[in-house]
Amino acid sequence: MKITTRLVSLLLCIVMVSAVACLSVSAITLLPVGYWVYHEINDNTEVEIYDYTGEQANLYTAYTNNRIPITTVGENAFSGNETLQKITLSKNMTTVLNHAFFNCSNLQTVVFESTKISKIDMYAFSGCTSLSSINLEDTFITTISFGTFMNCTSLSEVRLPETVTAIEAKAFANCSSLKKIVIPASVESISGDAFVGRSDELTIYCYTDSLAHRYAENNSIDYVLIDQIPVETYLLGDVNNDGDVSITDASHIQLFLVGKKECDDKGVIRGDVDLDGELTVVDASLIQRFLAAYKDEKGKYINEVFEFPVSY
Repeated sequence: MKITTRLVSLLLCIVMVSAVACLSVSAITLLPVGYWVYHEINDNTEVEIYDYTGEQANLYTAYTNNRIPITTVGENAFSGNETLQKITLSKNMTTVLNHAFFNCSNLQTVVFESTKISKIDMYAFSGCTSLSSINLEDTFITTISFGTFMNCTSLSEVRLPETVTAIEAKAFANCSSLKKIVIPASVESISGDAFVGRSDELTIYCYTDSLAHRYAENNSIDYVLIDQIPVETYLLGDVNNDGDVSITDASHIQLFLVGKKECDDKGVIRGDVDLDGELTVVDASLIQRFLAAYKDEKGKYINEVFEFPVSY
């Protein structure tokens, strides 16, 4: 009887220990949905991608099936994925953790739709050998972390946001195709080996007397001073660039829209009098109304001189 009692007690202890162990392991609750595995964070108001096992080439991260916003790409979430070619990080995204896309050898395009992204961690895109360009200008990251883009051998162009203050060691190590990187004046530190293994064709686009300017000079890297790039001016509404806004400009737009006349990029900028980014029949109409002395809020800047946006 005593033996039986001791045996039962022993079994109960084992069960209790196992339960505690399971509780510890299960502290993070993983939620599998199709090929996705999620982990709810911040009091279950946000979601972190823990894993993806599918084979889709084009992915978009926005919400889970119960409409919780996906804000974080977790450590190693896509690491070693060989089918992913494009991923769009939605407007909810704030964080990309260590090795998130490590060695995604066929990843060609990353779209940063979110302006909330403030952290891209170490080795996040390291080994993405098909990645050709990265534009971070609309993000709020402050650091290009250790090895973030290491061994991205096809990476040719990078644009950094004005919030960046540091470029850490080996951030762009062995990016042997990198020809252009735009570094803002906000950068206060650049590791000496940030660009180790770089291409001889690398050009740093930077500002006069900025740290990036001095770094380029000290490391014999070609550079272009953004603030010294010549700026052109134009007369808004003067589509054909003859120095005057006339009915000819309105006609030019109309003929362009039906494919009977050409209009280069600068002509489009000059003709976009409502400043909506497109050349449309509305622009032609606004020019006509301006010439007839009508006052339109949308066309209020017609016949004023502007500077062309600096292209670099």
